[in-house]
Amino acid sequence: MFSASLIAVLAIAYVGLLFAIAWWGDRGAGAPLEGRTRAVVYSLPLAVYCTSWTFFGSAGSAGENGWWYTTI
Repeated sequence: MFSASLIAVLAIAYVGLLFAIAWWGDRGAGAPLEGRTRAVVYSLPLAVYCTSWTFFGSAGSAGENGWWYTTI
């Protein structure tokens, strides 16, 4: 469906985007952010954290429990 090179490029672009957002959020660390900007900067790492734990927890649960995973 997708070539390995396309997946690699997309993964590198995604990680690059995350680093760019982190750099942008960190460069103004001394100055307080406005309300909406603060919410966006806070929600992005929280979303990455939650989805990574969900993915790895789900993969472990599926590998350990087999078809019982589908009941979740």
